[in-house]
Amino acid sequence: MYDHKAVLNAELNEGETLLWSDQPRQGLFLRPSDTVMIPFSLIWGGFALMWEYEVISGDAPWLLALFGLPFVIVGLYLIAGRFFYDAKIREKTFYGITDHRIIILSGINTKQARYMPIDEIEDLYLFEKPDGSGAIVLGPEAITTAYQSELAIPGQKEATPRLNHIR
Repeated sequence: MYDHKAVLNAELNEGETLLWSDQPRQGLFLRPSDTVMIPFSLIWGGFALMWEYEVISGDAPWLLALFGLPFVIVGLYLIAGRFFYDAKIREKTFYGITDHRIIILSGINTKQARYMPIDEIEDLYLFEKPDGSGAIVLGPEAITTAYQSELAIPGQKEATPRLNHIR
């Protein structure tokens, strides 16, 4: 785990004050969308592995084995790899709110930074669950996605502060 304050302090402009910083929930976990994705990935991966086994153990041309290889790779990613990839993305994602802007840093191999001036934010939504976790969603486009996925957006902050703590 990284020191999110130190990472975000390195991004501050002169005279800018970091008011809040954090990272998304860490580790492996299931999302509501996994109720569909897990059975789909098992069917896909199972069929792809069965195809490869039958082709390799039979007298089929080697070209058929090569044809099935991308499907096996996608199947393995859908079954297990996506969980590790998502965890790695969230490990390298940092959120910060300053007195001038919102900072979002991400990227596994290359740092990607997004900055949003506070005075240009038109739509800000706070979704808070009874346990205090939730999400802050910026922009009208993001609200539909967040609502439809029950706030299960990869890399999104799971435990957020109340807005009155930020101001």
